[in-house]
Amino acid sequence: MKLFFVTSLLFIGLALAQVAAPRQAPLTEVELTALLATGSSTERLAWLARNRGINFVPDENFLKALKDDGADDALLAALKSAEVRRADASVKNPVAELDDLAALGPLHVAAQSSRNHFHAQEMEPEFRAAVAASPANAFVHLALGKIFMREGNRSGAIAEFRKALNLQPDLAEALANLGNALLIFHRKEGLERLKQAVALAPSDGQFHYYYAIALEMNRDQKAGADQRKIAAGLGYTRAFMSHHIGGEIMEGKIVSQRRPEYPGAAQASRYQGVVRLNVLIGKDGAVKDIAIISGDPTLCDAAMKAVWEWRYQPTLLNGQPVDVDTEVDVNFKL
Repeated sequence: MKLFFVTSLLFIGLALAQVAAPRQAPLTEVELTALLATGSSTERLAWLARNRGINFVPDENFLKALKDDGADDALLAALKSAEVRRADASVKNPVAELDDLAALGPLHVAAQSSRNHFHAQEMEPEFRAAVAASPANAFVHLALGKIFMREGNRSGAIAEFRKALNLQPDLAEALANLGNALLIFHRKEGLERLKQAVALAPSDGQFHYYYAIALEMNRDQKAGADQRKIAAGLGYTRAFMSHHIGGEIMEGKIVSQRRPEYPGAAQASRYQGVVRLNVLIGKDGAVKDIAIISGDPTLCDAAMKAVWEWRYQPTLLNGQPVDVDTEVDVNFKL
């Protein structure tokens, strides 16, 4: 009875939050391509298209470009059936829209580079070109910031996420990424930013999942568990992923493994230790997402930078490739 009461309160609270929160703006071509280029899963993008709608009519040329970028048939079908609407037709800016179209070219190149597993440093010039083409678009700054995080350039990433928020203060994606970037050295602000992302987009299970990990890092296990339940209730299966495989098993499926560079400051200070990461491995064996579970702040960026480049054998379930959730320990020892 007590469990039923707690669960009921949880979902009532979620329903109220969804009613109170403003509807997120529809996806633009630039936002969709930027998210695809920076590793968002096609399942998540299809969910966003269905739930937020899109503000453009996806013609065959754009759909072909997205397929070349790595979009699957399910995402293309979701775009074809998504509600097409303008966020606010009264603020349409033809100049800004031309800038956004100019940014699409380098974003498509970056997405194809991502599909071909290029290193983040090789993709960075394309994201910089997108920012130069459309500097007033918050999403190109968000995309560049995400690439900086993959490179281990946390300060550069934080700066780009803040630029995105200055341009669009209600951009939940930027709040969530800024929160994750701040957690290691500025935990209080990081938690607050993630909380804001959840409040702005309460129906997005990914943000609840990120917030859960942050709360657990802050030793608030109960609140973290509640956020995981909400994420799972919203269909974000990574919160309680059925395809979770232990790190020991996945270690045997590594195809290529880049060793982390020992940070100079940590080496000079004689810091040693293990950084534990939660890693999402895509159907093709490439790393799609990383969240820090624990570790010394001076070592975390180097660990993440290395693991982003790891490749695994695809994991099959009933003969079909599936995403896999696992833990990775990166050991730094002098």
